[in-house]
Amino acid sequence: MTIALTIFGVILSTLHQSTLGAMYLITPSKLHPLWYSPYLPVHFFVSSAAAGLAMVIIEGMISHRVFKHQVEIGHEELDRITLGLGKAASVVLAIYFAIKTLGVAQGAKWNLLATPYGLWFLVELLGFVLLPCFLFALAVRERRPRLVRVAAVITVVGIVVNRLNVSIFAFNWQLSSAERYWPHWMEVWVTLSLVAAGLWAFRWIVNRMPILHEHPDYTSRRRGEAG
Repeated sequence: MTIALTIFGVILSTLHQSTLGAMYLITPSKLHPLWYSPYLPVHFFVSSAAAGLAMVIIEGMISHRVFKHQVEIGHEELDRITLGLGKAASVVLAIYFAIKTLGVAQGAKWNLLATPYGLWFLVELLGFVLLPCFLFALAVRERRPRLVRVAAVITVVGIVVNRLNVSIFAFNWQLSSAERYWPHWMEVWVTLSLVAAGLWAFRWIVNRMPILHEHPDYTSRRRGEAG
């Protein structure tokens, strides 16, 4: 079942991210030109791949510290896996940066980069895409897993910034601040509560199921079959 569930999870996340980007294709007059593109589904999918790799790095780092009495792999093995994920994340971010830059070039939107929204777009593109891409590559080259983890945090923050830009900050950008939609504090509270519930559920499962280690019965049975 592990292989089937893994494939199902990958397909589900792919459809979710591409559909989320496709939803904004019907808003060309509302979304700022620097963020709008006919290839938004591709943008969302590629960026989500980078976010997924970065989150695995962060989750591995946190789990290894919080659940260190359950994790079977040592620091050296974790660092090796982290460097491998960092290498993949660097490649994905480079592709994402090229796609975003190509979108600006194809739409002849260079003049918009000198506007306030353009400067914020450059902060997102250079500070949260190109910078972590460079840090990932540098960390892999110099074998520095800590730097990979720093780049992973920047990447995740950058993806959050991008989603907020598309859905809130750059949406209905031509309207005044009073006319635009801003999340109510109760919506923010519900979001934080869902995140906290997810973290609690993960902690509950890890402490009660063999997630980060093999169950003793499974280990002994496998050894018996091998013998």
